[in-house]
Amino acid sequence: MFLAMRRLSIIDLKGGHQPIFNEDGSVAVVLNGEIYNYVELMRELSARGHVFRTASDTEVLAHLYEERGQEMVCELRGMFAFAIWDGRKQQLFVARDRFGKKPLYYTRTKEGGLIFASELKALKPLAAAAGQSWRIRDQAIYDYLSLSVVPQPETVYEGVRMLAPASWLTFDGDRLREQCYWRLEYLPKTTLSYADVLDQTRSLVSEAVRLRLRSDVPLGVFLSGGVDSSVVAFEAARHVGETLHTFTVSMGHEEFDEAPLAQRTAKKLRVKNTILPLPVSPVEDLQFLVRHYDQPFADSSAIPSYAVSRVARQHLKVVLNGDGGDELFAGYRRYLAANRFEHFSRVPAAAFRLAARGLAALAKPRRSRIGFLARFVRGMGAEQGARFLIWTTDLLLEPEKRRFWKRSPLRPTEQLIEDCQPRSLPMLETQLALDLNFILGSTLLVKMDMASMASSLEARSPLLDHILAEFTATLPSHFLLRNGRTKAVLRDAYHGRVPDEVIHGRKRGFEIPLVSWLKNELRPVLLDTVGNNDARVRGYLDGNVINDLLAGETLSDRNWGCLVYALLVLELWLRDR
Repeated sequence: MFLAMRRLSIIDLKGGHQPIFNEDGSVAVVLNGEIYNYVELMRELSARGHVFRTASDTEVLAHLYEERGQEMVCELRGMFAFAIWDGRKQQLFVARDRFGKKPLYYTRTKEGGLIFASELKALKPLAAAAGQSWRIRDQAIYDYLSLSVVPQPETVYEGVRMLAPASWLTFDGDRLREQCYWRLEYLPKTTLSYADVLDQTRSLVSEAVRLRLRSDVPLGVFLSGGVDSSVVAFEAARHVGETLHTFTVSMGHEEFDEAPLAQRTAKKLRVKNTILPLPVSPVEDLQFLVRHYDQPFADSSAIPSYAVSRVARQHLKVVLNGDGGDELFAGYRRYLAANRFEHFSRVPAAAFRLAARGLAALAKPRRSRIGFLARFVRGMGAEQGARFLIWTTDLLLEPEKRRFWKRSPLRPTEQLIEDCQPRSLPMLETQLALDLNFILGSTLLVKMDMASMASSLEARSPLLDHILAEFTATLPSHFLLRNGRTKAVLRDAYHGRVPDEVIHGRKRGFEIPLVSWLKNELRPVLLDTVGNNDARVRGYLDGNVINDLLAGETLSDRNWGCLVYALLVLELWLRDR
């Protein structure tokens, strides 16, 4: 048995070196992440007679395991992937946090052993030393072409998996057992009044922020012009005071720049604010991220996420962000569409398809009201799996992939989505649950963890506190989407506390001028790679389709920029293997 880790020191800088043991050395633990309620757990465990040698949150895991065994995970509030070796049982116990903020990959060796690591780049040489050679999964590439990422818990390689979020596994040298320990339940709904819901929301958000302010190194808040980060900054300021330091990105592009609004918010909150000019080199940053992310990953906001993490690391070591607010409090416009789904259930699908074709010609730009309506109507005429893709990624659907795919037929990505959807829930809750799985779990959290860890920066997400999440899941649709507004509960809870222009502002994403880059800065590398007749991606997809896309021809009403960018990322990743 061998445990090793490289630590980003945040709590107990001198005493928290890992692995950490219990009193007699029979239990050893390594942790990637943070246990936010470690102070409370340490107090309880000390009262039960456990002796602590450090002030580290990691040591809590060793003693809590002695008390609760595998059920210890139910006591934890945090983001974590940890491994515990039980010397008495000769058993390994590995667990991952509820939303999967921290990754953990594993594979079995030819001799039946187990190898695991936080990154594929760390796992791969260990597997090679054990005589394994990894093969790329065609199914992973097939799913990527619809989702822009490889969906968890599978990976791009045969025989390599991620431990699923909210799961643990045990291994005794022979038998491997994996089990889910938590699920977000959307029923029953709360009986609280709307006013009481707002009070409870503020209380839970405040507590989640307070726990995540624990740090022995400099800490700050990423403050954008959006509701989520402004709420986090407001609560952090209540606990820390005017010494709180917030950081805002200046994109240098008027359409995407939220710095002026964030500065006004910081002034109202009476906290420090530093504007971080975002130095982005599209070609160099893209090539770095393709290597660093280990798997094909075509969320283009990974580029500015890495850039801001790199710049922020010059000022601090821990940052709080607003991740998770949209998926828990219903912040996307597609939730408005999902909430109206039942109202149109008797309309024939053919009628929606006919209307969608008519609207598609008018849907310029895609994020206009007409663009949103076109995608809403198009999704209404599709089955659940296709509807999810249309309302979220809008890349390739099964009919196109069947025509363009050059290899053996595979399971439709839409089937994967339908297999993962919860049963017997209204469409709004179904969309929320699928977004938590595919959009948050496989995309947004992967993006932020990889981007921040590449810069030795720890990113904490108070709105993904599981107790807060359990509460939001019980909120009825007429609370979440009140009077046709997205994220109504969070907006109303902080009305008068956060500036009105933020509360009533439009939804903004962390975006880049992707289409402009593809036509200018990234154009040479695009043509030299994807445009080359020997491009590896042409071994998967029909070359004529690729040529048409590079020439600027759109595929129906798909997102041209995202689709071409996905091909570019895939080609660069395949070349780097």
